[in-house]
Amino acid sequence: MDSAPESDCWDRIRKLERAVSENPFDEDPAIELGRSYLENSCYPEAVAVLESLKSRKPEALELYPLLGLSYLNSDRAKEAIDHFMVAMSHSPEEGYLYWCMGDSLFKAKRYPQAIEYYKRSAELEPGNTLPLRKMAQAFFDMGKVDEAIDILQEALKYDGGVPELWSSLGWAYIHLGRYAEAIEPLKQSLAIKPDDIQCIKSLGLAAFALGRKESSFQSYQIALSLNPKDEEALFGLGILFVSSGDLKSAFRQYEQLQSVKSSLSEDLYAKILERKELLMA
Repeated sequence: MDSAPESDCWDRIRKLERAVSENPFDEDPAIELGRSYLENSCYPEAVAVLESLKSRKPEALELYPLLGLSYLNSDRAKEAIDHFMVAMSHSPEEGYLYWCMGDSLFKAKRYPQAIEYYKRSAELEPGNTLPLRKMAQAFFDMGKVDEAIDILQEALKYDGGVPELWSSLGWAYIHLGRYAEAIEPLKQSLAIKPDDIQCIKSLGLAAFALGRKESSFQSYQIALSLNPKDEEALFGLGILFVSSGDLKSAFRQYEQLQSVKSSLSEDLYAKILERKELLMA
């Protein structure tokens, strides 16, 4: 059933390819072909067709943001930055170009500059929480977690229905060891997106840190019901068993980690041995 739309998409791409081949100076089919490649994650192909158009018609302004996105998704931050700069010079009021530039600078680990572009995007698109969330991530990666929390709380005033804002806030609190404060944002996120396995595991971690072992156990069990091979959930459950002195159950978690070839298996095994020595002392 789902193959028909996909087939139609590729039929359209083939038609556009023929149109570009027949008339390489016609910018419309080249732009549409580049956009179609980009939408289907064919980034090298998008770069190739758009660069080819740029060499022939550099005045075709629509190609620059598309090339920027193609390079950004190809992990070529420098080229992405160059093309977004051109795009912004011609469309200085387009907010999305600023957060795209922010993403390019973020990928280049130029976090302070990325933050400035995210700020400008937020100014141009008030109420859009995406640049605020990206700004918070930049602060977080700079180690400025308190600033990240402030930004996330500001974003939630605009839109409390975005689960990623709540889960990011919860994780920021966990990073600072403020586990009790992490619980409510994580629950808010799961109320909106109940199958977010990363958020479920974060809730399990926070509950464990607070000594709420039953809640932690339930969270890890839910995570494993969604993905029985999730390494972090297997490890978290194993640590929970170790802390409770249930080394047989912990060893079963170790065996499951080994079966999925997880490097966490050795960490858990070390904790099991450590706990065993304490119990035998």
